[in-house]
Amino acid sequence: MKKILFIEDEGELADKIKERLYNYSIEEVYSYATAIGAWHKYQGCFNCIILDLNIPADMNDEVLKKEYHGIHGILLLKEFCEHKTPEEQEKIWQKTVIYSAFTDKLDGKEIIRNAPHKPKIIPKENPVSIFELKKAVEEIINQKFDNEQ
Repeated sequence: MKKILFIEDEGELADKIKERLYNYSIEEVYSYATAIGAWHKYQGCFNCIILDLNIPADMNDEVLKKEYHGIHGILLLKEFCEHKTPEEQEKIWQKTVIYSAFTDKLDGKEIIRNAPHKPKIIPKENPVSIFELKKAVEEIINQKFDNEQ
C-alpha cells in the first residue's frame, strides 16, 4: 500500500482529508519534531508528503524559528534532504504537496528559490482545496520514480 507522510496540526481538517485518502496508508504527524521522528522511523520511505507550513516549531534553532515564523513546515524539507544526493533531494521535493493557508509567505524564501524541484502548492483558503489536494496526491503517487515499483 502506498504511504503518505501527512503533516497537519488541525485535527478536524486532517480527519476530512484522511477520509478522502482512505485507500492509502497515512502516517499523520502534527509538528516539526513528530515529522522528523516519522521520517527517521520509516527511513524516508514515503510515496508522498503533504506538508502544512504553519505547524508547531518544536525545534532548537531560534534563528530559523524567527526567520521562518508561520512557515516552519518548509524547514522539514531541508531536514529531509540532509545527507541525500541531489537526485534523492529532487525526488523528495517532487513527492511534496504544500497545503497551507500561509503559502504567500514562501515568496522570496531562499529554500524555495534553490529547491531542486518546485513542489505542488495548494492554498487552504480555496473552497475546492481538498479536492485539489487529493488530485495532487494521486498524481504524485501514480508517478514512477527511479528505484520504485
